[in-house]
Amino acid sequence: MQQIQTAKLDNNNLLLISFTRGWDQDDINLLSQCIFKHLPEHQIKEHIQGADREYFRFTFNDEYLVLQFESYSESCWIEPEDQLNSQQLQKINSLLNN
Repeated sequence: MQQIQTAKLDNNNLLLISFTRGWDQDDINLLSQCIFKHLPEHQIKEHIQGADREYFRFTFNDEYLVLQFESYSESCWIEPEDQLNSQQLQKINSLLNN
């Protein structure tokens, strides 16, 4: 079963997430579930699928965030929707690392 290996904040106000095994686009629904199970107060507002990229727009503690997946590079990150500094990223980082 896929699990979160690391979650860490970078200097660009992104929460970078890596998993214990490699993945492809077919795994994104399971990966998103793996992340969202740690965020009991989230609410998914939108799920957009593209050729190599998918994202989930969601709320967490009344703030809009975006969970991004880019399958070619196996990249996954969460960013605030409005690109302003988000204190919720700190909280999510803590929840994903427990």
